Amino acid sequence: MNTKLKLSLISFALSTSFYSFAQNNKTTLEHIERISITANRQASLDTDLAMSVHSINADELKLDNAQHIAESLNSVSGVLIDQLSGGQGHKTAIRMPMNTSGYYLFLQDNVPIQSAAFFNHNALWWSSFNSNASRIEVLKGAGTALYGSGAVAATINVLSKPISDMAQTDLSMTLGQASYNRISASHSQNINDNNGIRVSASHVSNTGWRDHTGSQRSEITSRYEYKINDSQTLTTSLVMSDLEQEMAAGLSKELFAADPANSGLQENVLQNDPLRKSQYIKLSTQWDLFSDEDFYSVIGYIRHRTNDYTATWNANMPKNESQVNSYGLLALANWQHQSDANSILGIDFEFTQGNQLSNQPIDITTTGYGADTYNKGEVYYDDTTDYTSLSPYFQHQRAISALLEITVGARFDYAKFDFDNNMPIYGDIGHGLQSLENRSDHFSHLSPKASLNYHLTDNSSTYLRYANSFRLPTAGSLYHIKSSDTADNIATIEAEVSDTFELGYKNNLDALFIDIALFYMDVDDAIVRAYDDNGQRFLTNAGRVIHKGVEVAVNWQVTEHFDISGAYSQAKHEYDKFIIDEGRIKRGKLVEKNLSGNEMVMAPEYLANLRLRYQPEYFPGLSSMIEIQSIGEYWMDESNEKSYKGYTIANIKLNFDVTPKLSLNARVLNLTDKFYAQEAQVRYGKETYQPAAPRTAYLGLKYQW
Repeated sequence: MNTKLKLSLISFALSTSFYSFAQNNKTTLEHIERISITANRQASLDTDLAMSVHSINADELKLDNAQHIAESLNSVSGVLIDQLSGGQGHKTAIRMPMNTSGYYLFLQDNVPIQSAAFFNHNALWWSSFNSNASRIEVLKGAGTALYGSGAVAATINVLSKPISDMAQTDLSMTLGQASYNRISASHSQNINDNNGIRVSASHVSNTGWRDHTGSQRSEITSRYEYKINDSQTLTTSLVMSDLEQEMAAGLSKELFAADPANSGLQENVLQNDPLRKSQYIKLSTQWDLFSDEDFYSVIGYIRHRTNDYTATWNANMPKNESQVNSYGLLALANWQHQSDANSILGIDFEFTQGNQLSNQPIDITTTGYGADTYNKGEVYYDDTTDYTSLSPYFQHQRAISALLEITVGARFDYAKFDFDNNMPIYGDIGHGLQSLENRSDHFSHLSPKASLNYHLTDNSSTYLRYANSFRLPTAGSLYHIKSSDTADNIATIEAEVSDTFELGYKNNLDALFIDIALFYMDVDDAIVRAYDDNGQRFLTNAGRVIHKGVEVAVNWQVTEHFDISGAYSQAKHEYDKFIIDEGRIKRGKLVEKNLSGNEMVMAPEYLANLRLRYQPEYFPGLSSMIEIQSIGEYWMDESNEKSYKGYTIANIKLNFDVTPKLSLNARVLNLTDKFYAQEAQVRYGKETYQPAAPRTAYLGLKYQW
């Protein structure tokens, strides 16, 4: 806690000591977005928002020219996007350990990328990042009243490019090691005074630096803007993508040290060529009406996605297939009361149908603990789940004084699951798996929100915020079970609830930006695994987890041609109450483990990112960046007996505008060719490592006319 306090005091001292310099140096932090739309679906100055929200704008995205969205997002304080095996997948750690659970809400142009009932931790690969992203916003902590299940630790919103004022065509190509290539094209123009369109496309492929980690992904996006009149607009967006990716597994400690490029897969599995294939379509239309200072918005959307893959992290490596179709409506009205208050009233609706199938693609006999024989063609689950959600909400903001504002709000979420099992039998189907009868389950939750925002000056503010949020179990975690007793327990499972308390400070000067946030997040009724008397696993609500830490972001325009940005967070994630295998008897002995007080697995002690940008006066058109990324030590196992030391790497990025139409770019990641693990953990009593990529270089060009 002393370290966190010191960091806060140092950051505050920086903001005040540089004040006079900033007033005399009137340059602008062009790569910093001070406006956000994620919080309320309207443009707001960040010092008017009582929350920690950060944006990455088009100039920074251009300089990053990233192979993966992680390369840009990891520059935000408290954010770690862990790219998996050099492919398109990812894990996320924002005010949380690295995990695959539904603590995050991913948006594309304010619309959820996926359904909460079918959460996939890789969902950012379904965004328009590769072809049509103008800005990425990260709202850390529980979301506002506009957001429901999943907006627990953070909300990430990928915003597509608007229609350009003049007709514009872009064509770009990037080449890199491991046969990496990306080709993208975009055209934007106003058809007339009331109509405009942008169409973008991209294709990315690479063989992967590890064995069997190649991938290819194609993407098409379009945006149509129609101005009905001076107060009304219609914006229609389409995102389509097709992904095929080879799959690898984690490596043992010995194999990681000897051959990090190894796929980690057995030869018979490689012969079966495990792949992940996913197709995605999202079509949405947003109607906006501005009436004086009032604002009305309705977004209708439909989504379709498939996700077929071999679960290479499971001993028997089953093949899983899923298809999820959704349609929904997001509606809100924002009324301005006189000049010092406004109210938002809204309602969200979604219906989603998900079909899920899992079977055994090859014969496999496992060894060691839980050894078993799996025969080709065995089916583990085959079902359809209908998910319906209805969520009304309100939010009210009022000025208490000329400098102090209060915001209160609440959201009520109702969700219903209707499960239809297509298996021919119910009950025990072998391998400790159970087939459930058809059933319906429902969840409801009320999430209150409240905040105070005090304007210290025209450019600085401090805030205090409380937000309650929740996480639904997914259809798979509810109905794909391993215990005969679970059917009775499902009805008792409740949504996982969190309470977030946050204290923040922001300062926006012409040459200096600073943002500090202290957070405390209490997650109660945690959805954890438990075991019945026969040793079979099931879900239940148990335990309490505490997440607390400090996040500091500083951006300083030192001179007209040189600026520095730093992002640092230090956090502790620990079990306040958590007992694994509570009451479980194995071979006549009680085997439960009390982990209360232990720190969580894969929760780095700190995250740090430093970016030095230089635009030399003697070399017009050249932008350069040196970036240092550092991840602190973390525990690999829940017993806190084995840790991984973390890593520090450096990257260099260059962009040269040769002419107003032609630009060249280059970047080298992992500049020192450091050998390290992207992630490390103990699974089933064995150390498992995901190796990180060695030094990798990329070259590209972009032509615009």
